[in-house]
Amino acid sequence: MTIKRQWMLALILSAILSVIINTLVLSSLINNYFVDAQTSNYEHHYRQIAEFTKKALSENYTKTQLAVQLETHLIDPIREIKLYDANGELLADVVNRPGMMNGKGYGNGYGKGMMGNGMMDRMMGRAQQEVDSTEISNNGAVLGKLDVVRYSSIGNSLQTRMFAFALIRNSILSFGIALALMIVIGTLISRRMSKDLRNTVVMATNIDLGNETDIERSKVREIRIIQQSLDTLQSKLKLKQISRKRLLDELVHQTRTPLTILKTHLEGFEDGVITMTPEEIKTCESQIDSITAIIANMSEMIDAERSVDAIQTEDIEISQLMKQVVGALKMQFDKKQIELILASHRKIGVRTDRYKLSQSIYNILTNAYKFTGPGGKVIVSYELQEEGLRIVIEDTGSGISPGDREHLFDAYFRGENSTGVSGEGIGLYVVKENMDRINGRVDVESEIGKGSRFILTIPSER
Repeated sequence: MTIKRQWMLALILSAILSVIINTLVLSSLINNYFVDAQTSNYEHHYRQIAEFTKKALSENYTKTQLAVQLETHLIDPIREIKLYDANGELLADVVNRPGMMNGKGYGNGYGKGMMGNGMMDRMMGRAQQEVDSTEISNNGAVLGKLDVVRYSSIGNSLQTRMFAFALIRNSILSFGIALALMIVIGTLISRRMSKDLRNTVVMATNIDLGNETDIERSKVREIRIIQQSLDTLQSKLKLKQISRKRLLDELVHQTRTPLTILKTHLEGFEDGVITMTPEEIKTCESQIDSITAIIANMSEMIDAERSVDAIQTEDIEISQLMKQVVGALKMQFDKKQIELILASHRKIGVRTDRYKLSQSIYNILTNAYKFTGPGGKVIVSYELQEEGLRIVIEDTGSGISPGDREHLFDAYFRGENSTGVSGEGIGLYVVKENMDRINGRVDVESEIGKGSRFILTIPSER
């Protein structure tokens, strides 16, 4: 069953129950008050009849006068009035029949306006009757006897029954009006709720398909909370998609450097520029090891729940690592007529992640290669200080503006001087991520037109 049908059924049942309960309670209370009022009125009227008959018998009214006067007292619930003299002779007998008034015509509107005469006669005919008798006396002398015939219960009187009938009729009418209003209001509300729920379904479907969604927010609190939760979910999914794309771009960028180095050395071997020495073979093997490490960590890097691969620390002799890095890129720099110099040769041991450190140095040198023109110079040096190993890579390139330095390590950021230079803006972001992972730090100093100076600081112990 749909929510709309459940809502309508609940409204209709609520309307029915509320009207029934209200009718029963009010009808019972009003009917009781009405019966009490009728009883009090009858007792008062009965005393008036007794006083009149006492006066009439004392003053010797004629039978005609008695009948005419007594007929005026034939008011519901009184059915008949009989007056006898002291000898028991019937002096007057007036009867109030349904549909008649004072023996001639019951003209108060009940008979023809509310119920037909035949129906009223049948209803009144079934009611039981009782006789209230009173001995009429004056100064101890018995003047006669008064018999007043009435319904056995005030609740059986014509007015009481007509009042109860009117209550039932009005209750049915009010029930019909209330039910109609409930159906109209319920239909309007259910349509609005159904629209909000349909919009929520469309919103969820668009999120599932990866489409943008812009729907009117519901004014129903519970539905609005669901929509807000879907908004939050969509934002999280977008962040995961951005993170996944960033990781894939990072993966592509990581593989590009060792592949470029391998390609350059193979071309050098083929052209006879580079001799196949054990050192050159070791350089190529190092690049192959880098690619192997990237592939081995690929599943972890593209996992939505893990943004970086695991840290693998080892003891590294920094002079040997720097010679490999510089030697791998030197031929590429020479082709562009950029002088690449390793200014330090001291043997220093450090414990860190070999792959992340070498990748960071490769990325900075690659950036220096892109932004340094022919005839320029790139100098790599290192030294051991109290805070750890300090590696400095300094170039004579185009430099970085102060505004660009604020976003230099953001993913996909490309500065003002990157026009016409290939790249995705991911290299320095990877450097920053790697240094953070090995508890290191990267700083940059630069001046437009005079070059840049990148400083990597690695703690001597982790």
